[in-house]
This record gives sequence, C-alpha cells and structure tokens, in this order.
Amino acid sequence: MILTALFRYELKKLFCSRINLLAMAGSVIMLISFVVINISEIKPVSRSKARELDGRVIDAQLLEEMKPALRYENGVTVLENPEENGEYRPVLDVILSVAGYDTDLAGLSDADLYVLREERLNQRMAAQGLTEAEKDFWREKEAQVRKPFVYHYHSGPANLLKAFQVFGFFVFILSAVGLSGVFARETADNMNQLLLCSRYGRKELYLIKFAAGITWILAAALLVLLSVLIPYGIVFGMEGMKEMLQLVKPWSMLPLTIGQMLAVYTGIYLLAAVLFASVTMLLSVSAQNSLAAAGVLMGYLLIDLFAQVPDRYSWLQKVWSLRPNAVLMNTGITNYRLSHLAGGMFPVFQAAAVIYAVLAIAALVIGKRVYGRLQVGKRS
Repeated sequence: MILTALFRYELKKLFCSRINLLAMAGSVIMLISFVVINISEIKPVSRSKARELDGRVIDAQLLEEMKPALRYENGVTVLENPEENGEYRPVLDVILSVAGYDTDLAGLSDADLYVLREERLNQRMAAQGLTEAEKDFWREKEAQVRKPFVYHYHSGPANLLKAFQVFGFFVFILSAVGLSGVFARETADNMNQLLLCSRYGRKELYLIKFAAGITWILAAALLVLLSVLIPYGIVFGMEGMKEMLQLVKPWSMLPLTIGQMLAVYTGIYLLAAVLFASVTMLLSVSAQNSLAAAGVLMGYLLIDLFAQVPDRYSWLQKVWSLRPNAVLMNTGITNYRLSHLAGGMFPVFQAAAVIYAVLAIAALVIGKRVYGRLQVGKRS
C-alpha cells in the first residue's frame, strides 16, 4: 500500500510540476500550429476532389487522361488550371515522386514509370553500399508489392505518417525538461540522504521513481501524437489505412499498408520515448544535477540535428542511422541498410526496436546500481 502511495506521489510531482505543464502545453500548441499550417498548404485539394480518382489504376490509360491537364515548364511538370484539374494532384504527386519532379510525363508510359522506379531502386541500393545478399532481400520484398499502383484516398493517415519525424524531437525535449530532475531534485533540496536512509530508500524508491518517469513520458508521448492525429482526423478523415504504403513512400519496398506502417512507427516512437526517459533518468541519478543532465541531452540533440556521416564509413553510418530521430524521419522508411542479428537480416526499424528496448533496460540496471551506491553522510 505504501509503495502504491509513493508511486502516486511521484506521479503527482511530475504531472503537477509547473515546468512540465508549460512544456507539455507548449508542445501541444506548437504541434497544432504545425498541423494548421500544413492543412492550409494542401487545402486546395478537397476530399471530394481527391475521391474522384479513388480506385483508379496508375497505368497508361490514366496517364493519357492526365496529359492534357499537364504542362512542362522550367524543367518541372505542373497542372494546368489547378482549380479545374485538382483531382489529378494527389495522383500526380505519386507519379512524380517515382519519375522525378523534373520528368516530362508527355512521353512516359506506365511501363516506363515502373521500369524507371526499378532502376532508381537499384541505384539507391548501390549508393547505400548494400551487398548482393541484402539486395536480394529487398528484391524479394519488392516482388510482393502490387504493380501497377492503385490510387485510393489516403490524406489523413499519410499526413500522420509524415508527422512522425517531428514527434521524436518533441518527446526528446519533453524528456530532457521533465525528467532531468527526477533524481537530482532531492539532492538540490538536501533531501537525498533522508530518502536513502528510509525503509524504501534504495531499491524500491529507485524503481518507483523510474516507473513514474516512464509513465509520465508515455503520457506525454501520447498527448503529442493526439495533438496531430485529432486535427488530421477531423479535416481529412482516416480513410486509407488499408492502402499500399507506396502511395505515401513510392521508394519503399516494404509490402505493407499505410496503417501497418503507422502501427510500426507508433511502437518505435513509444519505445524511443522510453529510451529517452531511461537515459535522462540515468544522467539525473549519475550527475545529481538537473542542469548537467539537461545540458548533456541538449549537446546530443545538436549533434543529432547537424552531424552527418560520409557514405564511405558504411558501418558507422549504419549505426548512426539507428538513432531514434533518424528512424522516425521520412527517410527511415526508405533506408535499405540491413542489420544482421541472430543469423538473419532485418530492416533498420526492426533492429532499432530491439536495440531501444535493450538500451532502456541497461539504463535501468546501471542507474539502479549508481543510486544504490549513494551513501548516507556522503555529499553528492
């Protein structure tokens, strides 16, 4: 009973902290603003317009039908009279994503489109330094992708999938702000030694604080997700979950639907949130200083945002591509590098999920040992 009461008390401290409330409110406001701006940019294509081509196969017949509505100028294919031909815009985006936005579609057949896609997939695999075995892995996956593509309305889930690239950034900031003082706050208030010499001062108190931190970050991560999901769902609906992933990411060779990829990314996102929280609390208990813990995290964020690994360092680039923000970015879906684990080959997002869970457990164990070594009477 007392352990439950302590857990509730730790949760109350996190959820009622003024800085945590401000951070969460600020994140929600910024994300809703991001959604509103995005919606305003793509608003010209209404749901009714986009549905006019729902179920159409992207083949020679559709390309011929679209050509009178297209104009090639300044090296770019654009729509003539966008107001009248707005129903073609979503399909045109899919076609140009495959063929290239500088391609003149006037002389392009449907066979040319998918041949061009295959050539570019091979070029991308070669550029990423894949072995023949890895290329065969992806060719087997690609063989399961339906061709020609079939267009269906999918704006709601498509925009949500693209938004995951910002989710990792926000949950990282929330972790740094909200959890860097979980173990350091008592030291700053000269309460650390009193807690350590209490009945539940070592093992139980550490686990309670850790569990409360994980609970808080998962709640914050879900709030971030809902801040984008609800507006997109209201404006665009969530139709299209069962449609092929290639409508959103034409360069993906995964035989998955948009909904399946959303489920995968949601799981990775929540695991990343747990990893961020675990590392933050490890830094908090190790440094016994919230500013130091937050400073280390901000330093990592700067490296994450701006550091790039040259292609010639393939192994280092493969490891760097496993970091959460890289996996959650749009390019994470089309990263063809494979991780070799237990005799098998796995895409980046599958390997990342296992690695995040292992690192979070390692942070828990290491932090517990550090906390247990804090001695009564020793100044921290």
